[in-house]
Amino acid sequence: MPTVCFLDNDAILKLVAANLFCPAISSLGLTQADLRVLPTAKFYFRQSRRLKKVYPESLLQRTLEVVNACAALTPTVDEELQRLQVVEGIDPGEEVLIVATKTEPSFYLVTGDKCCLTALATAGELQDIRGRLKGRVICVEQLILRVIETQGFELVLTKVLPARDYDTALKSIFGSGEKATRENVLLSLEAYIQDLRQVTEGLLADL
Repeated sequence: MPTVCFLDNDAILKLVAANLFCPAISSLGLTQADLRVLPTAKFYFRQSRRLKKVYPESLLQRTLEVVNACAALTPTVDEELQRLQVVEGIDPGEEVLIVATKTEPSFYLVTGDKCCLTALATAGELQDIRGRLKGRVICVEQLILRVIETQGFELVLTKVLPARDYDTALKSIFGSGEKATRENVLLSLEAYIQDLRQVTEGLLADL
């Protein structure tokens, strides 16, 4: 059974910035055809003034190319979307992605939004949605760890170093730059993932 992978904008940008988008997708045994993005993603990466102030045009263009190569979701407006909309901490993009998982028997949800995951884990009225997402959510740090395990630390270090200043977590994990060691990076990644597991109460996948 094919596995569909839903990606939020934040995760896409982080992976492209770290030069790890394709290796990360491959590490999950997925191809471009398995990926789904928000219908607004291409406009976000093309038009966001906030992004243009932070990221170089070349990086945003690479991100846009990735998004354009993925299938865009068709938003569904239903009772579940309405329930998600009243929960503080879940932004509109995450709401659309979460609702879209209803129609897929096998899926992953890749997100860089810790606030969304925390809100999902703690909102009592979302118990049924948590049940569907349990073990299906993947954070960016899990993917970086996965690529290190499958393709080697040196490859990841070479790819991440030029982009580590664009992301707080990457800067912390690879803060030693060229002197970063596999052991220290793995410890940092595993600590972050473990903390997120405790906060999200079973949402994260076991990769």
